[in-house]
Amino acid sequence: MPVYPADAPQEIIQQQDTTRTDTSRTDTLRIRQKGDTTIIVGPVRVDTSTATRDSTIGDKVGQKVTEVHELISAGTIILILVLLIVTHLINRLLISILDTLSERFFKYRLTLKRLIPVIRLVIWAIAFYIILAGIIDPPWGTVITVLASIGVAVGFAAQDILKNVFGGFMIILDRPFQVGDKIEVGDDYGEVTQIGLRSSRILTPDDSIVSLPNGELMNKAVSNANSGAFDCQVVAEIYLPAHVPIDLVKRIAYKAAVSSRYVYLNKPVSVIVLNEVHEENFIVKLRVKAYVLDIRYEFPFKSDMTELILGELNEKEILASSVHRKG
Repeated sequence: MPVYPADAPQEIIQQQDTTRTDTSRTDTLRIRQKGDTTIIVGPVRVDTSTATRDSTIGDKVGQKVTEVHELISAGTIILILVLLIVTHLINRLLISILDTLSERFFKYRLTLKRLIPVIRLVIWAIAFYIILAGIIDPPWGTVITVLASIGVAVGFAAQDILKNVFGGFMIILDRPFQVGDKIEVGDDYGEVTQIGLRSSRILTPDDSIVSLPNGELMNKAVSNANSGAFDCQVVAEIYLPAHVPIDLVKRIAYKAAVSSRYVYLNKPVSVIVLNEVHEENFIVKLRVKAYVLDIRYEFPFKSDMTELILGELNEKEILASSVHRKG
């Protein structure tokens, strides 16, 4: 208890004896002795809210670290790695089986190949669910906190990867093209062989594999030649001198198209004649449009039509007579 001088005013004594109820700070009296007189200097206010808050934050951080340590132990990490490896092997096995079956059963080739992206996505989704709900089994509050933190960090560090992943989901769901389709994107043209979460792959006519990021595919115009069908329209262009007999040449071109072993006769065959100028000379351009039995026969069909047409024209000496007339 503080000691007050005998002649101290009663108001000071009552004011200093008042009980304080504010728990965020502590008030103390500073008393200075001068001779026989006691002088009250205080009170001095001491704020304890900052120290209490820092202590609370430290306790929460320590608690979170303990929770994470309890959820992810060495055994848990090993089990997760084993599950990821097994999932990868199962994925590759199923995809290999579907590829083999698609090549063996011609009628169901495109259907089986189009199941591959969906099966791959489902298998990995099941694996991640098992890891999260079966192995780690964290409280949902912790899951939301961790996912939010990871989302912020990854959102800044891997924006392009996330854009491609979301593009892959949109391609699988919206299906602007599927595995087995012939597509053209910019300068790239070929058959779609794989649709992944990050990129899609096409096989070009030169047997080159081109990987196209899904994010770019969603922002570019994609030309689809067959849109899920086996048959595909093929256009063969043949340039001839301007003096050839047009009616005869059209009949020869039509006969060559319908005689090819690759043609799909359930759809129409047409021959279009165009007049163009090349190096200040008039030429005739034949556009022979027909459908093939299978999209894989596109280029053999073009070659077959060109050989049959030129062979017939040479046999009838139409090209030779045109050259002689020009000379």
